[in-house]
Amino acid sequence: MPYIKDVLIDVITKVSMPESSTTTDHALEDGEQTTDHVKSNPTTISLTGVILDATEAKVLKLREYREKGVIIDFNYMTALKHVIITDFNRDYEAKIKDGYAFTMALKQIKVGKVAKYVSVSIPVKKQTKPVTQKGRQQTKKTPAAKSKSSKTKYSNPPKTSKK
Repeated sequence: MPYIKDVLIDVITKVSMPESSTTTDHALEDGEQTTDHVKSNPTTISLTGVILDATEAKVLKLREYREKGVIIDFNYMTALKHVIITDFNRDYEAKIKDGYAFTMALKQIKVGKVAKYVSVSIPVKKQTKPVTQKGRQQTKKTPAAKSKSSKTKYSNPPKTSKK
């Protein structure tokens, strides 16, 4: 019987696994199109089945996995690592006692790795000044420039003596 992490799926009636790619197309002047890049889309799986659970504990677990984006491994008919639940629908029917029919979509994701250490082959020089605690500094005033002419300037004409 298949499991989604630790949730037992009682019956899977249908598994659909479409695979697709995306291309970039560009129009040419003569009306033709050229394709210069092909990108493979992530693998998705659609499941249809039945879960028997009178208490809805399984639904709450699956909802938690979907909302938190818990990464799981799926192994039923095909094995896929690193998948997340992107869609979960349940239908209550009179035919299923103490349970429900469901459809679920799983999507395979890529998980990036974080480097713990970075090795550099040549020494790297420090390119910033050290931080100092100078506070706010007053600007220095420059002394006024001296006049170049040696002539005396008078604001009032000099007084002459009368004899």
